Amino acid sequence: MSFKVGELMTPDSVGDMGQQDKTAVDIDGGDIAGTAITLQSFSVASAPAATLGRIIHVTNGDGGNECMAIGDGTYFRVIEMGSTIST
Repeated sequence: MSFKVGELMTPDSVGDMGQQDKTAVDIDGGDIAGTAITLQSFSVASAPAATLGRIIHVTNGDGGNECMAIGDGTYFRVIEMGSTIST
């Protein structure tokens, strides 16, 4: 079984995602494992409801600094960013 981006998933198909022979594919049928993810950006004032598990980019959410945040069902919680990448 494969899943397509934008495809409605049922409870049964979500349970299948942990199976070794299951993969996520893009609309054209290609593997999305190497695809970059772009998060939706919001200010604190414009952030949507903090749906459980939703991850967003917040332009001013960590003491005025940009951050990523994850919804806990009630609030968005800052995801600590840590150091910058380096070689």
